Amino acid sequence: MKNILMNTSWLAATLIVAAPAFAADAAVADKALVERGRYLATAGDCVACHTAPGGKSMAGGLSMASPMGPIYSTNITPSKTHGIGNYTQEQFVNALRHGKRADGANLYPAMPYTAYAKTTDEDMAALYAYFMQGVPAVDEAPKQVTDLPFPFNVRASMSGWNAMFHDATPYKADPAKSEEWNRGAYLAEGLAHCTTCHTPRNSLMAEDLKRGLSGSEIGGWYAPNITSDATSGVGGWSEQDLVTYLSGQPVPGKGAASGPM
Repeated sequence: MKNILMNTSWLAATLIVAAPAFAADAAVADKALVERGRYLATAGDCVACHTAPGGKSMAGGLSMASPMGPIYSTNITPSKTHGIGNYTQEQFVNALRHGKRADGANLYPAMPYTAYAKTTDEDMAALYAYFMQGVPAVDEAPKQVTDLPFPFNVRASMSGWNAMFHDATPYKADPAKSEEWNRGAYLAEGLAHCTTCHTPRNSLMAEDLKRGLSGSEIGGWYAPNITSDATSGVGGWSEQDLVTYLSGQPVPGKGAASGPM
């Protein structure tokens, strides 16, 4: 009995000493996950579409032109009254990968879930951690909400559109390509959603994949050809030209980014 009591006391003391260490490790892990999510959200440029001119960051309200009418972005801060604060991680993933709101209604593909679907489960978890822990909550609703005319206001019709045009499979690396190439493809095809603006649309407003990244009109602007074509695309650009352009600086002889880019 004495030995049992001694062993029990030793175990209890060990757990008491170890608990702060476990908590510290968990806190470091959580912080790292949030920072990873911040990096990914920056790559996805979430703030650009979910922040109205003069509005609060990520609080929504930005108007995006579409042939069916204006589509307004939503509040994606962790507000429990007007944002996504009540979303579970599963609901968050469903929105990004399947275009489904927490209430089960379909999102319009102005929210580029068709591209975000390529994001891995691990990166989805990091994004969720960032939005729930790293974004200040804004308890305000956007001043305007999406109200498309019939029949486009019937969100259920998006189920048929998704069945025809949406592939929710996460990105799969091409073993024939380098790690660097695959990393670039993962970002460009996924979170950076380059195809969303730079790929022409068909009559049902789905991306024409046969003409991927060859240029398209969007919201009164023209998103240029960014394929590797040396004449009409960016095939003749140097790596530094692309870095400069994507940093928002003018490239001699090629101009500067403008409009919604």
